[in-house]
Amino acid sequence: MIKGLGIDIAEISRVKQIYGRHPRFLEKILNADEIEVFNSLNTEKAKMTYLTGRFSVKEAFTKAMGTGLVGIGFHDLSVLNHPSGQPFIKTELFKGNIHVSISDTDELVITEVILEEEEK
Repeated sequence: MIKGLGIDIAEISRVKQIYGRHPRFLEKILNADEIEVFNSLNTEKAKMTYLTGRFSVKEAFTKAMGTGLVGIGFHDLSVLNHPSGQPFIKTELFKGNIHVSISDTDELVITEVILEEEEK
């Protein structure tokens, strides 16, 4: 059964601007595993798209939970990728299935998170 749906859209240029003014923004949004991936990326564009995507997924997750950022921190979940490239969320905040999608253009990242409770 679907418990929640969250969708978010973010401008890559806006996140890049915030990161440029506040480099600690990276550490506020990403945890150690995500920062490791960020640092392995070869271009600024790839890094900013990655950072924007992770920020957007975490926003979408809080919307799906129905809480917004109240009581949920950015480090309470990790947005990683399977070897196939498919993103997944690792967290203790939700025990069911978490479905996540990240799409981007040159300017925008859109994300969707579906929380599915297991049948009882």
